[in-house]
Amino acid sequence: MNTDQLDMVESLHRAGVKPQEIEAALREKFPGVQPALKDIYNHTAKIRRDGLLGDTPMKALENFLAGNGFTFYTRESDTDDRTEEIFFCHSKSHKMWRAFPEVLMVDTTYNTNMYDWPLVQFIGVTSTSQSFCIAAAFMIRER
Repeated sequence: MNTDQLDMVESLHRAGVKPQEIEAALREKFPGVQPALKDIYNHTAKIRRDGLLGDTPMKALENFLAGNGFTFYTRESDTDDRTEEIFFCHSKSHKMWRAFPEVLMVDTTYNTNMYDWPLVQFIGVTSTSQSFCIAAAFMIRER
């Protein structure tokens, strides 16, 4: 792909367009070009890596949480400084939980992210039966 096509991929990716739709848009704008879906996936992965600014994905997550009103706690490995668990809660979610503490649901998903870490979500319910996320945690193993 040439520079114009890569720029288009980047702008569409940042706008939240799916790779299959990016492929169709490229074919429409650049007739005769047959972009490979794999090339689009590779370029969007490069965009995400470049967005980390040299940090590890976990460090980038911690920076995001710290800059966006979240309280978070991490637990590092006993053998090295690798983060094994992270728990995070937004201040607005905590206020909602304080207002509606009657119902607490805990849901866990397994092996659905690139690190195969379980995601634990803590969900509350308001008096009008609306659910809201209280907090979430990624854990390397259950304990």
